[in-house]
Amino acid sequence: MAETLWDGLLGQLVWVLLALAGSLLLPGGSLGERLGLGPGRLPLPRLALALAGFLLLSNGLHRAIHALGLYGGTNLAELDRLVRDASPAAPLLVLLAFGLAPALGEELLFRGFLQRLLATRLGGPAAVVGASLLFGLAHLDLVHGAAAGLLGLYLGTLAWRAGSLRAPILCHAVNNGVALLAAQGLVPEAGPIADPWLAALAIALAAACLALATGLLQRHLPPADPAGGPHEDHSSGPPRR
Repeated sequence: MAETLWDGLLGQLVWVLLALAGSLLLPGGSLGERLGLGPGRLPLPRLALALAGFLLLSNGLHRAIHALGLYGGTNLAELDRLVRDASPAAPLLVLLAFGLAPALGEELLFRGFLQRLLATRLGGPAAVVGASLLFGLAHLDLVHGAAAGLLGLYLGTLAWRAGSLRAPILCHAVNNGVALLAAQGLVPEAGPIADPWLAALAIALAAACLALATGLLQRHLPPADPAGGPHEDHSSGPPRR
């Protein structure tokens, strides 16, 4: 069991190293500028709204998977089983391997490096879609990958419009932590888990939160902090005019 946890940590470390190496292909001066690690442009209330929306989306997709009868036999089911079995003996290692490490490794590689690399060639929206597809494929499971791809669209849009990787890392880490607590039965579900109407409502509310938090309906946003990267018009923010 512990070996599986350490394997997960090693895999995330490899992704971090790939992102750091790949950052050499990105425009910018410092490492933070190239990967978009600056503060960005979202004030705290919008960041909180984006976080709430991501939790809603994750919950809605989880309910939808159960409602469609797709949960059994997937990586998601195996992950939940592993968390339940390993948590009593190694709770901190579980939190690190399945909570914090993926939030850092996956965001650095897919939103920090790949999305920004694609953005230099394709522009922001296409880069969000491309990086999200790669994120879904990396999960090597049809159901889990489809859900991850949709979550990646949310996180990619957030990174693009916020001009920073900090917001996606926060959303990813908090959501993973909540999911770990739920797998251990420490977070009660609100309503029947397989209720399709609750799933649809959660997903719709998540889309509204993302639009409001990132100003998707606005033509312009304030410029990102310079530490987020000098090429925000391509890699992390809307085009400037």
